[in-house]
Amino acid sequence: MDDDEPIPLDDDLLLPLLFSPPLPADDDDGGGVSPTPSWVYLDASAYVSPDAVSNATTAVSTTTTGVRIHVSFCLARPPRLSYLCVHCPRPGDGEGAYRFTVDPQVLGTHTNVALLRVPHPNDGLHRGIKSYDYFVYTARPGPGASSLRLLPNPRVSPFRNEEVAIVRCSGGARYVIACLMPTIRRPMEFKIRRFDSDVGRWKSTAVSISEPVERDRVLPIPDTASQVVFHCTTKVITLGGTIGWVDLWRGILLCDDVLDQHPVLRDLPLPKPARSNRKSFCRGPPHHYRDITVVVQDSVPTCIKYVEMETRPGDRPPPRQRQPPQHSDDSDSDEEEDVAYYWKANIWSMPIPVGSWEDWQMECTVDVTDIAVDNVRFSELLPKIGNDPEETLRRLVTGFPTLGMDGDVISFLSKINRLDDKGWVISVDLRSKTLQGVAELDERKNFLFKRYYNTSEISKYLIKATGLFYNCCTIIVK
Repeated sequence: MDDDEPIPLDDDLLLPLLFSPPLPADDDDGGGVSPTPSWVYLDASAYVSPDAVSNATTAVSTTTTGVRIHVSFCLARPPRLSYLCVHCPRPGDGEGAYRFTVDPQVLGTHTNVALLRVPHPNDGLHRGIKSYDYFVYTARPGPGASSLRLLPNPRVSPFRNEEVAIVRCSGGARYVIACLMPTIRRPMEFKIRRFDSDVGRWKSTAVSISEPVERDRVLPIPDTASQVVFHCTTKVITLGGTIGWVDLWRGILLCDDVLDQHPVLRDLPLPKPARSNRKSFCRGPPHHYRDITVVVQDSVPTCIKYVEMETRPGDRPPPRQRQPPQHSDDSDSDEEEDVAYYWKANIWSMPIPVGSWEDWQMECTVDVTDIAVDNVRFSELLPKIGNDPEETLRRLVTGFPTLGMDGDVISFLSKINRLDDKGWVISVDLRSKTLQGVAELDERKNFLFKRYYNTSEISKYLIKATGLFYNCCTIIVK
């Protein structure tokens, strides 16, 4: 069989087509107009819709396999998730829509551009690097003016979501996509795989790290670490034209000009871990208790904010309702319940332009035992597992902090038990220490105890493109 021929798949291996959830009524003023959100929580995984979702953000293109693809953004105010809808109609009337083996992904956004990765919608599994297409979505003023550009295939293995960035260059339509990849020769040697929209092709360039490289002095890898590499990118941030590849355990590799013929990285270590977290430093994935973001005001990045959570013994959540054992030898199993540890979040900030490691400043601390719930509507949205909303907050299993791009809000992923399908995004005001919002996740997609969403400012440009805060979901929900 030729490498490019699809391998027939059993229907059970294909992801279901999903009608996206309706936009809540309180996201607008009753007339369809909503306050413009300066940023949103954007679901990284798109909905693949059986029907076309059409609004003023919709853009259309064609995949490399000749399939038409429609993409539309559906927006909601944080902490609710905004999301992308993808629809690939089959040829002919009434033939339905193509399905995928994996979800289309939003890999990154910057100002009015978004980088999308879409598997080939052919109901089959392709081998090798040609199984994905990459598109750049550009929001433009006016209904139907937004575009979807198919990129040349990068001819490398699919990018990890955590290591690729898209950056809109100032003063024009040019943008750059850049992925930082380690080489196999030396631990501190990297190359940048980049795409320049003006040139229209991918290029790999070796990159050096300027001195001093401080993280080995400031945050040396302990003997107990499970991650022993110099740098493993777990998130990418953009500071205007500067890209920062972040290892949430140890530091940021900043590149001020990825288009330079000889780009240079500079090392910025993160703040030292809290004393209670030193035993777990560099062990396992860092996202559960750490996050970083760039605060943007009037479209200008003003500072970097970083959060680290600490935990201490708390109360057990209610017992999970287990399913009856499927086999007799399972009857003696007794899965240990989660403990909902009390937590606090330490928030640090670094002004832009970025200086040295010594410029990190502890800004504030949010302790779960100090959070006030003074809004009746928010308290009613919380699950009922305590005598009052404050007790409920303390008893929820909570992690995956996400800092808002306005610098005022932090959100967490919370569940009653870690293995439950149902989960909530809970937002807290950093200054008043009050609950600012509660949103239940769509458990058809977001069922694991894992963060599926990222912050994005593309909403500002989508609102300008539509003029209205469209509830596109009313078109497709039946």
